[in-house]
Amino acid sequence: MKSISNVIQFYATYYPIIMTVVWITGAWLFDVRSKFMISKSVAIRAPKVTILLSMYNEEHTVVETLNSFLKVNYSNYDVVLVDDKSEDNTISIVQDWMDNEKNKQSRTNIKLIKLTRNLGKAHALNQAMQQINSEFVLVTDADSILAPNAILELLSRFDNERVGAVTGKPVVRNRTTLLGRLQTLEYMGVIDHIKRAQDTLYGGIMTVAGVIVLYRRNALLEVNGFDPLAITEDIDITWRLRRKQWLVQYTPHALVYILVPETLKGYLRQRTRWSTGGLEVLFKNLKWVLHSKSLDQKMLLIDMCLGHIWAWLAVITMVQYIAVAITARTFSLPGVILLIYIVLFTAMLLQGLTQDKQKSKINWYDMLGLPVYSTFYWVTALVTALISQIIVGMFHKQKGSWTSPDRGR
Repeated sequence: MKSISNVIQFYATYYPIIMTVVWITGAWLFDVRSKFMISKSVAIRAPKVTILLSMYNEEHTVVETLNSFLKVNYSNYDVVLVDDKSEDNTISIVQDWMDNEKNKQSRTNIKLIKLTRNLGKAHALNQAMQQINSEFVLVTDADSILAPNAILELLSRFDNERVGAVTGKPVVRNRTTLLGRLQTLEYMGVIDHIKRAQDTLYGGIMTVAGVIVLYRRNALLEVNGFDPLAITEDIDITWRLRRKQWLVQYTPHALVYILVPETLKGYLRQRTRWSTGGLEVLFKNLKWVLHSKSLDQKMLLIDMCLGHIWAWLAVITMVQYIAVAITARTFSLPGVILLIYIVLFTAMLLQGLTQDKQKSKINWYDMLGLPVYSTFYWVTALVTALISQIIVGMFHKQKGSWTSPDRGR
């Protein structure tokens, strides 16, 4: 029993350390590889791109998003808007924006589709896809702002005819609270590292970022579009593309500026949804991955499983630690381990700042979250992993739907 306890403690203690080293190494290799990559002429050829925006109750944010479309530095694109029966003033606001003389003078072709029933984001995207014939489709959200060079940067990664999707890098733009600043550091210093490492070490990423992803239309058609029943359509579509041997890649140079939750309730709800969607996809693809000959697929699956296993072992270890402390009436922290955590996460943040090249516009206010930065990430990972496992195991019924997110202040 003692040997089992030691294994549990070792796993719970060193898993975050090992993964941080993997992310740092993978992110460094990503940059090394990028220096030797030669982008082919996809962007020079300027294929037709359609920006596809699905909407549901977006009256407070959609105009900023639409304005960003008109500033895109690309010559051959149009825009398709699909409203999934919004219950607020989204339609009238969008219509007024389209009727504005200044916007009318833009050479960008913009089409509005109004659905008569609310059936969820995936259904809305699928309905719009039936009216799109572009070679590429860029999907984003109605509270996001595309960087002007986003399309060009995304297209530059389509250097292989088997690349089915490329996702970009979200940058947090609302930072009025500590929670907002912590997520700013997380997106720049952790999430970006994870995607760089997965792209380099596993031959592709675990999930696209639904706020900015460019799909090859033929790839979407081959997998029959988005699954209306998936709780997270972006995670689900990533794995269905992989099952058809499409490559799914990442570029940190295609930016989108996003709003994140600034209340703890909204943040936990969002992250639990992501974790639940990840588990849903894991179980749907488990048998296929186990029978697959691809080591990359197996590595991605192992990566996902190890995180969920760690959550329970971390809880067990903490309970054991507290029990021993109470029994012995002594309380001491593992100083060396904590120091390693702090050093590694600080190193990852510094690497992230260097790689970011101030694209995320990090300032000293954002750096106020640094003392709790690493704890924030791992506690979030632990809590949401446990909650999602309980949801999937006991309560979850597969159903894709729209929710009204906490978009900060």
